Amino acid sequence: MRGRRVGLVLLAVLSVVLLRAEGDPRSSAASRGDAAGALPGEVVVVRLASRWIGDAELRVRGQSVARLFGRGAWTRLRTAAAVLYRPLHTVSVSVEDRGDQARVIVDGRLLLVAGKTDAAREGTTPGSLAGRWTAALQQALNVPPIRVSRSEIVLSPGGIGGISVSTAIPGAIRVEGFDPAVADVQLVRDTLNIAARRLGRTGAILRLGPYRAPVSIAVLRPAGTVPVAADVVVTGSPASPELVREAIDRRLRQIIRRDPGASVDLGQAAVHDPLGPGASLSIPVGVRIRSPYGGPVEGSVMVSVSNAPIRLADPARLLVSNRPETITDSGLLFHEKLTADHPARLLFHHMNGTPGQPRILKITLANPGTARARVHYLSGLAGPSSDPVLVGHLATARFLAALTAGLGYVVEVPPRGTTEFTAYNLPPLALVSGLMQYQVIEGGPVDLTVHVRLPWLLDRTVTTDLGPWAFPHPRGTFPGALVDVTRDLLISQPSAVGDLGIMSDLKDLRTGEPLVGDYGVLYRFRLRLLNPTDRQATVALHATAAGGPARGLFLIDGSVTDVGYLQANEERVVSSFTVSPGSTREVTVLTMPIAGSFYPVRLAIRPQ
Repeated sequence: MRGRRVGLVLLAVLSVVLLRAEGDPRSSAASRGDAAGALPGEVVVVRLASRWIGDAELRVRGQSVARLFGRGAWTRLRTAAAVLYRPLHTVSVSVEDRGDQARVIVDGRLLLVAGKTDAAREGTTPGSLAGRWTAALQQALNVPPIRVSRSEIVLSPGGIGGISVSTAIPGAIRVEGFDPAVADVQLVRDTLNIAARRLGRTGAILRLGPYRAPVSIAVLRPAGTVPVAADVVVTGSPASPELVREAIDRRLRQIIRRDPGASVDLGQAAVHDPLGPGASLSIPVGVRIRSPYGGPVEGSVMVSVSNAPIRLADPARLLVSNRPETITDSGLLFHEKLTADHPARLLFHHMNGTPGQPRILKITLANPGTARARVHYLSGLAGPSSDPVLVGHLATARFLAALTAGLGYVVEVPPRGTTEFTAYNLPPLALVSGLMQYQVIEGGPVDLTVHVRLPWLLDRTVTTDLGPWAFPHPRGTFPGALVDVTRDLLISQPSAVGDLGIMSDLKDLRTGEPLVGDYGVLYRFRLRLLNPTDRQATVALHATAAGGPARGLFLIDGSVTDVGYLQANEERVVSSFTVSPGSTREVTVLTMPIAGSFYPVRLAIRPQ
């Protein structure tokens, strides 16, 4: 009994030793003349921890190909490894199924035979088992001996790049073939480090035994230039982080020089808190420029942001671009000059009416003068959307929020240059709507243009005026953009406040055409609610859709009230106010006719 126990211990120790030993078929392969240029470790046979000491596995490039069990398995797989132990560039693998056995053939030579006993151990047939071995071998051969994260790299002179390198086979990689005058190339661990020297093209070859992986290296002229610093001026009480980031993004995209066809990626500006009036901050913003025709550029711009005390005046001009509302061609939609003595508000509301064809709607500022122009800008924008009332409502809500807080920033238009102010990709049957307010604070005049084009057309080819004949929607330049009304109202009786959409009586400065709907006009009602009685009283402000379906949005003493969607002739309470006995309560109501809705909307107060 004791002798048997000792024998089992020796057997266990021997099994562990054999488990750690990998077979090396070079001796048997070399005797057949197949080893020239082969790599140790590409094809190995290992013993398995199982019941029989002879159980073994054939691995190619780290992938399991076949397992055999029982007496003779080790020898059979060693013989198979000798067949494979050669440079495995192009290998043809097939199966000959003879029923009671199946043969795996590699480049016309017998690799393995799957017999009935082998198949029974796997619970299958010889043909199926041989097919499994064949698929595993083909999968292993598809593993590249040398893997690179990319096979080509473009740098600018002085630039540094890296390519990750890994192998499926143990061994040292050699790097050769590159021109050190163009680029220096060094392999450090698993990274191919490339340092660009001068303009030119070269290539590096990575070699591992008989295998090679080429890497193309191009050193090109930089695709752009990143400025060191930039100044941004914002306004607002306070300026929100979103507004500051928008202003930074617009300014950097304007001043970063890039070649045609190059793209600019900006890092996230780390602005997390509102910036109060008179406050400032400095933050770095990362910049990447990429182009298929030039070298990559990376840098950082130190951006100085200040919240400046700019006095914002009520617009002296209302610019309306709503004709045609439905666009079916490329061309000009609106054009006007902005001057320092006439602050202006632009309303645009347009739909791409071409099924199956996207279009681009763009707004640009152009400076024809020889000195720079600076323009303060605030806005509310919405879309694209298929719902004309919704986009008008969202644009109005965003604009009123920006207007009441003075949220804006300064845009610089270079001399004899243009600034692409905003551009929309308009899907078929989608609308955009927006309100933009401009105040020239330096230089000018500045040309404002709204135009639309097909994606493949150049901006300068868009010259046809689309608007004058596309009635009935409004378009033009109107003198003023504000209806300012003061009302003294007794709360003991119903009283009219005003009909939104028909009170401005504005006419186009050039054609005399009236502004239908007052879209783009700001209404400011200063209501003095009088209660001469000796009792507290409550009065309600009502809105009635007198012109058709409409939405209504009101700022009452600075608080937003959205009455939602009103059907034609539907009435809804906007707000209610309580007035103490013998006193007067003053209420300020700000609102605008909403593009896409049907105005007028009638406002009135009624006792409750």
